[in-house]
Amino acid sequence: MSIIDKAAAQFRERLSGELKYVECAEWGEKDKPLKVYYKPAINFKAQEKIYALVNAGKSSEAVCQTLIIRALDEEGNHLFRQTDMPKFMHEVDPEIVAGIVTQMQPDEDDVATLKKS
Repeated sequence: MSIIDKAAAQFRERLSGELKYVECAEWGEKDKPLKVYYKPAINFKAQEKIYALVNAGKSSEAVCQTLIIRALDEEGNHLFRQTDMPKFMHEVDPEIVAGIVTQMQPDEDDVATLKKS
């Protein structure tokens, strides 16, 4: 097996591991917070979408894009679609979105760090 194949296999294994989750009381039912699941990593292609927004000075959109890309249900299906972006940008509490995204990324560069660069 070549080095690139080993590297790809390692990343596939990382992505196929157990989903992590963040609880969001504000978006859940009474006494039952919503669990927003996510994988522990995302690939370069997904990161590129986020970084492009940050580099274009669209930090808020980058935060929303991160949630759209990463947020999953317990079965691993996406909770949001790209078409949800306008609603996120105009109708959803930015503090809640940023809080979820920040909790998803404790071991990666979080969006706040990206905003500074």
